[in-house]
Amino acid sequence: MVRAFTAVPIPEQISQKLSQTAKQINAGRPVKPEKMHITLEFFDHLNPEEREKVEEALNQINLEPFEIEVKGLGVFPSKNYIRVMWADVKSEKIFELNRHASQHSVKSDNDHEFRPHITLLRVDNVRKGDKKRLHQALEDYHDTSFGTFNAEEVNLYRSDLKPSGSKYSVLESRKL
Repeated sequence: MVRAFTAVPIPEQISQKLSQTAKQINAGRPVKPEKMHITLEFFDHLNPEEREKVEEALNQINLEPFEIEVKGLGVFPSKNYIRVMWADVKSEKIFELNRHASQHSVKSDNDHEFRPHITLLRVDNVRKGDKKRLHQALEDYHDTSFGTFNAEEVNLYRSDLKPSGSKYSVLESRKL
């Protein structure tokens, strides 16, 4: 059994801009640039048979590369109770990619409707002033474009939990 997720990798130049933005906001725990991606589906316990089905679905994807703009910030679950701050993903095609990548019989562990985003920071313990900084960031970056890129692949990643944080490795990659 492996902990895994399907995702679109993002270019380093965009992840670096997002990382700098997270540092400027100065609240919560910033996500390392090399761990930034657009998650399609998450699987807490994927057995070998299920992994094969997910990989097969990825290999059946028949889409051309498409453009994604990373623009503006948002939060989960709400502005009053912020646990995650993310950058918004602007692309209608990402929803189509998600549908194609999900064409398998394996139950994902997603507990919400698909909302394409790139996680910038996680808020575990709210320090004094954090909420104000997070709300100000939502306002300040609401119309900021962090860049545009072509989505050219989708990957199945393994996520190993370590004391130092999670470590991701690519199990399967599908070029668009």
